[in-house]
Amino acid sequence: MSNKEKREKHPLIDTLVNIKGNPRIAIYTEPLWTIPFYLYTPFVAVYMSALLLTDRQIGLVASIFMFSRAIFALFSGAITDKLGRKLTTFIFDMLSWSIPCLLWAFSQNFWWFVIAAAFNGLMQITDNSWTCLLVEDAEKGSLVRIFSLLHMIAQLTVVFAPFAAILVNQLSIVPAMRIMFIFSFLSMTIKFFILYKCGDETEVGKTRLKETKDMSIWQIMSGYGGIFKKIFASQDMVLALILTTIFSIVWMISGSFFGLYVTGTLQIPEYFLAYFPILRSLVIAAFLYLIQPKLDRFGFRYPMLIGLVLFVACNLLLIFTPTGSLSMLFTIVFLDAIAYSFVIPRNDSLIQILIEPSERARIRGLMMVIVLGLSIPFGYFAGFLSDMNRRYPFMLIAAFLAFMFVIIAVNKKRLESINKRITEE
Repeated sequence: MSNKEKREKHPLIDTLVNIKGNPRIAIYTEPLWTIPFYLYTPFVAVYMSALLLTDRQIGLVASIFMFSRAIFALFSGAITDKLGRKLTTFIFDMLSWSIPCLLWAFSQNFWWFVIAAAFNGLMQITDNSWTCLLVEDAEKGSLVRIFSLLHMIAQLTVVFAPFAAILVNQLSIVPAMRIMFIFSFLSMTIKFFILYKCGDETEVGKTRLKETKDMSIWQIMSGYGGIFKKIFASQDMVLALILTTIFSIVWMISGSFFGLYVTGTLQIPEYFLAYFPILRSLVIAAFLYLIQPKLDRFGFRYPMLIGLVLFVACNLLLIFTPTGSLSMLFTIVFLDAIAYSFVIPRNDSLIQILIEPSERARIRGLMMVIVLGLSIPFGYFAGFLSDMNRRYPFMLIAAFLAFMFVIIAVNKKRLESINKRITEE
């Protein structure tokens, strides 16, 4: 067998080459969003600190972002059904990413970040519509590969990370970040136009457009009481709700305080924040390509349990990392990348499978209201903990991940049943 034939037989390569429709466009344009996003993300908290925001203010901005997301999540399902998946994605991508990038680029103080966080919260609407656009016409059996590809593409953007490190090292954090945010505005806006011009409305989206044609947003939302009951009447959707809530809190805390902890408490130079994602991304990309397809036969439960153990270990190790220990930090990042590869693609696809497809937009919208409502207090609370000791937020993360391990462990029969159902389909 030739090398070309071997590559074509690899499940991810086969999916990348042969996938059609909206998933193809979404995957192919993803670098236009992921490249700028992963350039600036490691430095955001340090950038805010350089503009004289306190840890509590940084945590408060994270909570405001979550509050904004919660408010707009309430409307996301109705708007997605009323305007259609494609148009909703375009409008709210522009409002939630293009505008905040400009606000961040020219930020002067705390209030600029508050306004940007409020706009950025609109991403909850496009998160709903974009996910519907991605998965509704895709085969359920291909979802893990689709999400694996999206995660792998995101990780491969690591090749651009040294540019961020060079900018920060040469210009200092504030001017470097302003340049990165302007670049982000341009790149992301181009992606949004391409997806809108080349994408198609999904079949479920077309049906919902007809059904809601003569209804107002408020009339569509009037059915939320029934949707709310449906969520809590389904053990599958309650499980999806719990998993989503835990990761929402974990990513918010980690994203807000990792950079501050590493540069402040551990006294690592700021420009090194660009190099940690390089190792992390290379490991994730290699894992997704080489190992992930071989794990399909194990279903959801065992890979997720292994990954969660590693996630907990990483956060505990981070707490005890000696000042200035780059070797320990790179070890933690390496283990975190493996944990991510075990857990996140399965978690993403599992949540989509657990949600009833006929009402996906409204269910996801209402679920996210609940998730974000539960997450809101933890941004400020983590900031409060960080003000006392910058190790405390990571102790909180470890506790949440340990709780998630228990949830996955006790749902053995449910996860095995879901895996069997997918295999049969």
